[in-house]
Amino acid sequence: MIGFMLFMMLTLFLTVFSSLGEHSAREFYVGDRTLPAWKSGLALAGSFTSPSLLLTVTGVVATAGFDGITTATSMFLSLGVLLLLARPIQLSGACTLGELLSLRVPGTAPRIAAAVATLAVAGPFLVVQLMSAGSITASLLGFTGIGVQKICTVMIGCLVVTCGVLSGAKGLTSVQVLAVTVIGTAMFVICAYAVRAFHGDIDALIGAAARGSTRRSRYLSPGGTIGLGSSSHLDFAGGQLALVLGSACMPHVLSRVYAMKDPATARRSVRYAAGIVALLCTALVLLGFTAAAEVGTREIFGGETRSDGALMLLARSLTGGTGNGLGELMFTTVACALFLCILSVVGGTTLAAAGALARDSYHYVARHRRSAPPDELITARVAVALFGVLGIALAVLTQGHSAGFLTQLATTAAASTAAPALLYTFYWSRFNRTGLLWTVYGGTTLTIGLYLFSSAVSASPTALIPTADFAWFGQNNPAVISVPAAFLLGWAGSLTGRRRDGQEDPLAVDALLVTGRPLASRAVTAEDPSARVR
Repeated sequence: MIGFMLFMMLTLFLTVFSSLGEHSAREFYVGDRTLPAWKSGLALAGSFTSPSLLLTVTGVVATAGFDGITTATSMFLSLGVLLLLARPIQLSGACTLGELLSLRVPGTAPRIAAAVATLAVAGPFLVVQLMSAGSITASLLGFTGIGVQKICTVMIGCLVVTCGVLSGAKGLTSVQVLAVTVIGTAMFVICAYAVRAFHGDIDALIGAAARGSTRRSRYLSPGGTIGLGSSSHLDFAGGQLALVLGSACMPHVLSRVYAMKDPATARRSVRYAAGIVALLCTALVLLGFTAAAEVGTREIFGGETRSDGALMLLARSLTGGTGNGLGELMFTTVACALFLCILSVVGGTTLAAAGALARDSYHYVARHRRSAPPDELITARVAVALFGVLGIALAVLTQGHSAGFLTQLATTAAASTAAPALLYTFYWSRFNRTGLLWTVYGGTTLTIGLYLFSSAVSASPTALIPTADFAWFGQNNPAVISVPAAFLLGWAGSLTGRRRDGQEDPLAVDALLVTGRPLASRAVTAEDPSARVR
């Protein structure tokens, strides 16, 4: 615990110290846009590598085998979607989702829709990350009680949110680079121990993993996390679709693309990040096999229904158990890496939410771009604090409940709102205001509505409210419905809008994609991309 606290204080000092030169709201959101491609790639990989990725992939591989490998592959494939979006996003000069959606559809409506979509994604994702922070810190203290976890959630949450208020994007970049460096080092060391334990024989490792799991003969066959029947397989396929599209369009991931220097740097940075994430996913699959072999599924579950503790248990067991000093050091190193992940992801999420609240909702909609730059910066810092405090309160209320579905909810919401809206904005010239609003509001409503009436919330022992029963949607993940429906709504709404209002002029965005020149170079005003289009 002493080592963890010292590491945490040094990290917070580095974060605040790195951001002392920020003087404007734009710098607070995206930094100064001067990083080289390799460093931007490290920061992007750091923002992409969330505790959910590290803990969930390792746990699912350990307990379900093939399905965990599929999940890791889907996370990696999402960077292909981000590579498709990186160049036009960076060319736009935007720093919020509202500014991106305003490129083709001017006015306040797209900014309000973007704010709704951003908050629908960022809210659940922030809550589940803060819950993970409380659980990890309580584990370091040696406690498993819900009360201690709630106290730790409040303490770590207040530190992280305070850091976000003071640091902004420049300080967050330093944390993201440090995070991926520490995570990569920790994963390499643990993988080295895993390979050494089985004398480099991967076949023997996989065989031992199958024997340690609950699916000995079917460990490398699909279906370990789903039930029988076509409906369950369709549910799993929808979840993978949500991972591929949603992970690329999470607010804190898009914020990294906003902060890149130029289009060429953006594409190279995504490629660097893809290589790093591919190595991390490979390491997590290997560690999942090792956790099943060394720890065993029974110990991983420990009377619970979640497998998120597999990585932490493995860190101790590989080096001789809890009584071994090296095991405690390995456990602390993994905990520090997870803390950096939480700080990186929570910081990026709160900054994205602040952009939606302070820039899109307050500066452009409420104040009609008449707020002074210092006022917008103050509003952005206040928005980070308010959003963070609300997230801490919700995390404390849900601590101890089965709220793991919130990560799926956030990813599915991103796949059902931001992904179709951005793909249509940049790659379909007939996309218009009606199509945009139908896509964002329809995708948000479908995702949240179907989740509320699914077995993830009620009518199941693993539900958020296991004693209630108001579930009529038979699947855990509505992505198989909400994602295709969002694309269909965007298409139908655009056709309806054209017949009603006439064809809107798409030339500005299309010229952006064809010429490859940043909009700022032919801007009417450097602050408002929608004004450039108009």
